[in-house]
Amino acid sequence: MKKLLSLLGVFIFIGCLQSYASKREIYMDFYKSGHVDKNTTVHRSPMRIPIDVYYDEELRLIEISGNEDMSIQIYLCDENGNTINCSPSINTILEVPCGYSGLISIRIESEGWIATGKMII
Repeated sequence: MKKLLSLLGVFIFIGCLQSYASKREIYMDFYKSGHVDKNTTVHRSPMRIPIDVYYDEELRLIEISGNEDMSIQIYLCDENGNTINCSPSINTILEVPCGYSGLISIRIESEGWIATGKMII
């Protein structure tokens, strides 16, 4: 009976290892843009914009998803600020070049706000 339970435990452990997702979330900082002198109200809570950004390590893809109604521009830049990839739509997948390794910046621009995030590949 102990062998059977041990074998069952090993199978469960192996099943958990295989279901490991290789995607990791990228933290994005949100900033308001526009005319600073027009708004005199202080907002102490962070902006909440429904955008999810994930990096898939195996496929070297950055998946960006959010509300369909947003009109945005997405830029993927290297350490020097050079644009590697870009997209004019919110629900998109951007590919990281095969030979690239180092720091990558993600910049999402819309009317009234900017989101930035960084990750090391």
